Amino acid sequence: MNDSNPKALTFGGVEHNAPLADISHLSDVQKARLKSKALGAFGTYDYERFKSDEEFELALACLAPYYWGNHEVTDENMAEYAAIHRGFYYHKKKYRVWEKEVLDPMVKALANYALDAPQYDGCYLLELEKKKMECMDAYFSHSVTADKDGNYPGGRWLRLCIKILGYLVDENSISDNKILAVNPHNISYPVSQWELERFNSTADEDDKLHYGRKIYWHKAHRLYCHIRAHALHTWWD
Repeated sequence: MNDSNPKALTFGGVEHNAPLADISHLSDVQKARLKSKALGAFGTYDYERFKSDEEFELALACLAPYYWGNHEVTDENMAEYAAIHRGFYYHKKKYRVWEKEVLDPMVKALANYALDAPQYDGCYLLELEKKKMECMDAYFSHSVTADKDGNYPGGRWLRLCIKILGYLVDENSISDNKILAVNPHNISYPVSQWELERFNSTADEDDKLHYGRKIYWHKAHRLYCHIRAHALHTWWD
């Protein structure tokens, strides 16, 4: 459903509603050059081509009155248009700094892990998936789809997968309380009926934890696979 009263885009909780820059001191040639540069940059979101914030603001002011072609443009139209592109411009400017300081080292650590991890244990594959999902979560939490708190559509499922993978990589991180409270129903291979019966019947807590940990691990793994099967391509939409 279309919003009949659209709001200006804001990223990270910051509003960009300052007046357009004064361009009265610019020559017609300078205005035309900046207008052309703005058309190329705004159409592809290539804001990196601006050498400074001042150049961006001047280019925005040169283009805003002409964006609607021959249609009459109001101050409200120009303010909304300016807020949208300022939102993208200043968001991407901050993002580039964060990417270099935070995300790039995470991706490098992921690549190093993939190179160095041994090939004989499936837990290393699960850890690789966990590290990749942590990079994805970091990226989406700083993208234009995220709110000021870093929450984004589908973040619940991606973060749940990361949490589950933590249990799958290190089963000792599963608390005793979680194991003792696990529902042993609706699970089959690779947990045997004998193991299920031992979990249900034993009065010894150490035995119960031993068999229950395996049950919990495989239920967690099945849930992880289920989420991936149904949400992998849609959890950030």
